[in-house]
Amino acid sequence: MGEFDPYYLWLGIPPKDQPPNHYRLLGVDLYESNIDVIARAADRQMAYLRSLGATEHLEETQRLLGEITNASRTLLDPAARQAYDTELQAVEPAAGEEAIENEPDVAMFGEYLLLDQIDRGGTGQTFKAQHRTLGRVVALKILSENAAASDELVGRFRRKARILAALSHPNLVPAFDAGVKDGVYYLITEHIDGDDLVTLLRRYNPLPVGHVVGYISQAAAGLGYAHAHGVYHRNVKPSNIMVDGDAVVKVIGLGLARVDEGAVPEMTGKNLTQAGRPIGSFDYMSPEQALSADVVDHRTDIYALGCTMFALLTGRPLFVAKSNSEKVKAHRHQPAPTLSHFRSDVPVELDGIIHRMVAKKPADRFQSMNDVIAALQPF
Repeated sequence: MGEFDPYYLWLGIPPKDQPPNHYRLLGVDLYESNIDVIARAADRQMAYLRSLGATEHLEETQRLLGEITNASRTLLDPAARQAYDTELQAVEPAAGEEAIENEPDVAMFGEYLLLDQIDRGGTGQTFKAQHRTLGRVVALKILSENAAASDELVGRFRRKARILAALSHPNLVPAFDAGVKDGVYYLITEHIDGDDLVTLLRRYNPLPVGHVVGYISQAAAGLGYAHAHGVYHRNVKPSNIMVDGDAVVKVIGLGLARVDEGAVPEMTGKNLTQAGRPIGSFDYMSPEQALSADVVDHRTDIYALGCTMFALLTGRPLFVAKSNSEKVKAHRHQPAPTLSHFRSDVPVELDGIIHRMVAKKPADRFQSMNDVIAALQPF
């Protein structure tokens, strides 16, 4: 196979986790016992591999299909799964609470057991954690010491917690708790057992049209709810849209949101942005947001969602440029490319919907996320 790694490039399994066990091969939790979850995961993996068709790596495709078939047969048979689990436990750590009880030096944060590190960035770390008494698994974000020394970052951290607490929608991530413990700022939210759209695009590129429409429609529903409550995301992009194991979309990344006066109770430091300073991602930034992030409304999120949809369908940004300034110029002046230049299976009507979402003038776009959802419904 040379440098080609089908486990990693097709199924997203990194070299350090290879050779994959049956659970990892299907993309489910270690020792998953729900038959429906296992069956759906196997069907999903096999459908993707079959969608690749007669590629230059047909031999690898057939081999993986055989491995996934064998894995699903084993895990769907209770007796075979029990025997396999017994064998696997000799080399794999036990999952969940059982593993925690057997580990005397497990990391703790208050009442939470830290199971795994989900993310590490410049402002802090996010862990998958489990409440010791309630057993609920959550995502626990801890602000770093350096970030805690910045009034701006602390303010942004607090306002994000207030925004999440004020919004309740199936396509938005709820906040359960936030505060300061021993001088450490923390935020506890729902744990999403899934991947962001960047990961899914990397794994399944190109994504099926129907899947993309479903993801965008759900994201539009969550964003529309936020808009109705005076909250405008301002940083919509594939990495801020998660998809869980049941294909439910969760919009994240509300730390840069603009909030209408009085929309979120007791909100202080409403915008926390310097006048004239662009915020967000230049690949998904509306023309008006590049000029001033403080005056944008819900239509800037519609523009960014259109850019996101284009990226999911083509595997590239709406505009490809060498610098951020060139990207801004393109968003302001350059006509959006047509999808037919990149994919032949996209209906021309869908291309028209995206072009309306990314119209240069806000008045020329859809005027609400409900309008976007209605336009996408036939697809």
